Formats: sequence, C-alpha cells, structure tokens
Amino acid sequence: MQHDTAAEVSRLTTTVERLADSLERLERRQRRTRGIATAALLTVAGVLLGGHMLNAAQAQATPSAAPLDPAAAAAAREELFKRLDPDQRREVERFEQDIGWVSQYRRLYADQFDPAAMVAVMLGRMARSVHAVPDMRTEMQVMNAKMNALPLMAAEIQGMNAKMGVMAAGMDSTMGRAGRMMPWSW
Repeated sequence: MQHDTAAEVSRLTTTVERLADSLERLERRQRRTRGIATAALLTVAGVLLGGHMLNAAQAQATPSAAPLDPAAAAAAREELFKRLDPDQRREVERFEQDIGWVSQYRRLYADQFDPAAMVAVMLGRMARSVHAVPDMRTEMQVMNAKMNALPLMAAEIQGMNAKMGVMAAGMDSTMGRAGRMMPWSW
C-alpha cells in the first residue's frame, strides 16, 4: 500500500511539474506575441508616415511621370497573380481595394486628411487582434490537459498488453505455435 502511494505522489509531482513548464512556455509565447504585435504596429505606423512624407516630398520635387500603359500594367499584374494561390490572390485584391479607397478618400479630402489619425485608427484595429491572446491561452490549456493524459493512456495500454501476453502464454499450451505468435507482448 505504501509503495502505491509513493508512486502516485511521484506521478502527481511529475504532472504538476509538466503543467508548470507548460504554463511558463505559454506565458513566454504570450509575451512574445505581444512583442511581435507591438513591433508590427510600430512598423506599420512608420511605413505609413514615411510613405506619406515621401509622397509629399516627391510631389514637390519632381513633376509627374508619364503614365504607365494600362495594357502593360494589367499584363504584368496578371503575371504576378499567377504565382499566388487563390486565397493569397483574394487577400491581395482586397488589400488593393483598401488602398484604392484610402487613396480616393485622400484625394477627396486632401486639405482635411490627417495621416496621424489614419495611423491611429489602423493601430487600434491591429490592437484588437491582440485581444485574441487570452482565447489562445485557453485553447492551449485544453491541449495541455489532453496531452498530459497521454502518458496515463500509454501506461494503461501497456498494462492491457501485459495481461493479454499472460493470456496468450496460457493459450500456448493448448494452441501450440499460434499462442506464441499473438502480438500482445510487444
């Protein structure tokens, strides 16, 4: 009886240690995800502001370039799109639509357009994706619980195999070679 209790305590200690390690890994992933999201937000803000400043500087410095032939532009675009799978193509087309909408809005309200406000709105939208992290943590905890059950299931299967091996050995006396060929003693 004492031996079983010690084994159970040992298994419980091992399980608790594994859970603590899993929780620590999850917290590190969560911190890393927040850091990546923050870096992405700052990068997008920098790109948007830099692009706006570059467009303003180019508009003042150089005269407008000759327009690109629409047929050549469409052919080049189609050539690029052939390399994408359908999901990526739809994503790029949606991105183009969003850019077109922002460009049109900027032309209509050039004197009232505030790029900093646009960046703030974009950052706010991107920050909403960080709110999914707690849901991801919950899912990871469920997965950890399921994974922790695997060693117990493996031990149970091993015990069943041992019992089947005993039964197969008993069959050996009555069935001859057929009993020895049973796969229960892996």
